[in-house]
Amino acid sequence: MKKNNWLHNTINRRPDYFLLGGVLFFCFFYRLYYFKFINPDIFYNSDSVSYFAPINIFNGNIDLYRTPVYPYIIKFFKCISSEHFIQYLVLFQQALSFFSIIPFYYISKKILKNKYLVILTVLFYGCYSFIIIQNININPESLCIIGSVLILFLFVRYIEKPTKHTAFLLGLFPFILIMLKPTYVIVMLIFFIFLILRYLFFRKEKKELCWGLLGWFIAVIGVLSYCEMNKIYNGEFVLSKVELNNSLSNIITSETYKQGGDKELINLIDTTKQNGVYVSVFLLNNGCIDNYLCSNENFPQYLKPTKDMNFCLSIPNTVNYSPERINKFVKKSQYTFPYLKYLIRRFLNTFLDYKVLFSIIILELIFLLIAYFKNKKILWSLFFCILFVSAQFATIIIVIGQFSLNAYAPIEAVNRLLLPSYPFIILIVAYFIYILISSIDLNKMIKMINDTYE
Repeated sequence: MKKNNWLHNTINRRPDYFLLGGVLFFCFFYRLYYFKFINPDIFYNSDSVSYFAPINIFNGNIDLYRTPVYPYIIKFFKCISSEHFIQYLVLFQQALSFFSIIPFYYISKKILKNKYLVILTVLFYGCYSFIIIQNININPESLCIIGSVLILFLFVRYIEKPTKHTAFLLGLFPFILIMLKPTYVIVMLIFFIFLILRYLFFRKEKKELCWGLLGWFIAVIGVLSYCEMNKIYNGEFVLSKVELNNSLSNIITSETYKQGGDKELINLIDTTKQNGVYVSVFLLNNGCIDNYLCSNENFPQYLKPTKDMNFCLSIPNTVNYSPERINKFVKKSQYTFPYLKYLIRRFLNTFLDYKVLFSIIILELIFLLIAYFKNKKILWSLFFCILFVSAQFATIIIVIGQFSLNAYAPIEAVNRLLLPSYPFIILIVAYFIYILISSIDLNKMIKMINDTYE
C-alpha cells in the first residue's frame, strides 16, 4: 500500500513563517466569526467599574483598590474619544491578544518540539473561547493572559541564549505585570528562585544573572515605592486593599470572625450575613463603597448596570471603621485553629476539583526529576510554568474570598481567577501529551496500520 505523506511533508518541510501564517489566518477568521455571531456584546461587571476610579499618580490621586496600569489604559482611550473609548479599548485588547499568538507559537516550538502538537496547541490558545472572550471584557484579564505569554517568552529567550538585556528585562517586566494585577507578585519570588538555581548550575552566566538581579531589584523598589505612595496618600502600605475584602469574606465563611474579639464588628456580621457575605464585608469595609461610588461616576452611563453592580450600589454608605481596627479583627480571627482547618478544607476541595491538572503536574515533576538525574538536564521553561500555576493556586486557596472558592462546596468561578495561568496550563497539558506521544513508537504503529490495510 502506497503511503500518503502529504500531511507529513506539509507540516515538517514548511518553514515556521508558513505554519505560523496558516495558524494566524485560521485564528483571525475564527475570531471574526466568534465576535460577530457567537459573542458580539461587550462584557462588564462590578469589577469593571472599579477600574474607572479617577487616578493621577503624579498628583497623588492613587486608587487604594486597583493598581494603575489598566485605569491608565482606560484613561488613554478616553482622551482619544470620550464617546467611543470602550470600543477602542476592546479593539486594543483584541489586537494584542491576536498578536500574542506569535510569541506563544515560538514558546510552544521551544518547549514541545513536535510540529503537529505545536500547531494544535497554538490553535487551542488562539481559539479557546474562555480565553478570547476576555478580549471583550472590560477587565484586565485579557492583558494578563498576554502578559503571561510575554514573561514566558522572555524566559524562553533567555534559556535559549542568555544575554544581559534579556536578563534585565526578565527581572524588570514583573513590575509592569504587578501594576496591571497584583497577583503577579508571585513572579518576583519565582524569578528570584530562578536566579539562585541558575547561578548554582551555570556559574558562567554570572554577568547576565547580575543584570537580571539588577532588573529584579528595580522591580522590587518600584513595588515598594508604590506601596509607600499608598501609605502617604491613602494611609495604608499596600499594593491593593482588595485583599482585605477577601480576608473578611473568609473569616465570615469560616465562622472564625466570632473569635475576632471586637463585639461591635461581630454583632454587625451576625445581623447582616444572612443577606449575603459581601453585605457584611462591604459594611465592615465601607470605604470600598466610597471608592465604588466615585468610580461609578466615571463609568459609561449608557452601559446598563449588571446585577452585581446594582448590589454594590445598594450597600448603604455608612460609618468607615479604621483600617487598623479591621486588620486587627481579621488577624485575630485568622490566627486560630478553626481557620487553619478551613484552609485545609479549601485545599482539599481545590485538589478534588482540579485533580486531573494536579495529577498531570505531579507526573511532570517526577519526569523533571528523572530527566535531571538521568541526563543532568533541567527543563527550565516547564519548571517555570509549573511553579507559576502552583503559586497561583496557593494564592487562591489562602487569599481569595468565598465568592470564588467555598470551603464547603465545589469551586464555581475559580477559573476566572486562574486566567493569568492559562497559557502555562495549556503548555503543561500539551507537554504531558508530548511525553505520551514520545513514549509510543509511532513508526511501528503506522507500519502496523498499513499492514492491516494491505
